[in-house]
Amino acid sequence: MAFAMTELDQHYPSIAYMEARAKARIPRFSWDYLMGGIGEEAGVARNRRALSSVTLVPRYLAEVTGEPSLTTSLLGREWTAPFGVAPVGFGGVIWPGSPQALAAAARDAGVPFALSTVSTAALEEIAEIAGHHAWLQLYAMADPEFNRAILKRGIASGYEVLLVTVDVPKKMRRDHDIRNGFGIPPRVDAQMLWRAAMRPAWALASLRAGTPRFANIVPHMPEGLSNAEMSERFQAARDGRITAEKLRWYRQEWPGKLVIKGVLAPQEAALAREIGVDAVVVSNHGGRQIDAAPAAVDMLPAVRRAVGPDFPLLADGGVRTGIDVMRLLARGANLVLAGRAFYIACAALGAAGAAQAMHVLREELTITMGQLGCDSAERLSAFLGSADEP
Repeated sequence: MAFAMTELDQHYPSIAYMEARAKARIPRFSWDYLMGGIGEEAGVARNRRALSSVTLVPRYLAEVTGEPSLTTSLLGREWTAPFGVAPVGFGGVIWPGSPQALAAAARDAGVPFALSTVSTAALEEIAEIAGHHAWLQLYAMADPEFNRAILKRGIASGYEVLLVTVDVPKKMRRDHDIRNGFGIPPRVDAQMLWRAAMRPAWALASLRAGTPRFANIVPHMPEGLSNAEMSERFQAARDGRITAEKLRWYRQEWPGKLVIKGVLAPQEAALAREIGVDAVVVSNHGGRQIDAAPAAVDMLPAVRRAVGPDFPLLADGGVRTGIDVMRLLARGANLVLAGRAFYIACAALGAAGAAQAMHVLREELTITMGQLGCDSAERLSAFLGSADEP
């Protein structure tokens, strides 16, 4: 129910308040990995700037009674709110147990949780926690049998939705991660040890959780490999270039809903629809791949025109508030994914942060839609400012 205060609201009424605590609570290398982009980080700034520029015009004389409906139908399921958790790799390094906590919170909130291939949590564990709320994200490998093995595990675990990421075709280079020695495993040196020691809550939680590992990659690697050797093999075996031919292969191999994540070009979204993909995530990977890439919120109207009014579109990029969710919905998305916002909450408050982030976004959505005079998330495009019309 809207307007229901939690015990945490007084201190953490928004993601912004949680962000301040998170920065003070986790080491510099974890913070930079979570919040940083690539290059000069113009893409990260562009996402935020583009979202903030989208305006919504209220209708104060509208006859609206009761609370707005947040219910959204997508990919064969009905979700209680039009947002979900985006796949984030190495989540356990941001805060130990974050993927598990967010999977449970998403289940309880009635929204999707997408698990990264390079999560520190095994796909079987997340499926057991979240049930049909769990979606599986895939970073493709050069060996089709490796990809097929991951898909078989996903099918056996009951996953209904597969997200194939297309916007990491080659190895990336992020300056802050190189500078910090961040990776799985991290480069342990005096600087890293000092930074970890300066964040005792994170250090103790990490010690209790144990060494983070590629939980979904380990079963497909030779036994006895160190984390460093496994990381090297994984990077060497990756082949993220998803051609139309490869996409058709995934369509053939995956019996459930197939989604591709990372599309910005309208013509590629249209091609995906022709191939038989069930939905597209319009995304620039949070500004983490190409610093010059446009923001998803700017590309959504053109993508929507290319695929038509009935094809499911998701979007992400820079989301921190319920109003940001509304902005992406108004520009053409059916459901919005957020990554950093949810992991910020876990970094700030541990497992309790997962539920608090769900609560905050839902409250912001409900209250602001009520202010607008909008009774349904599906009608938000009618409230765009004239300059923002798709």
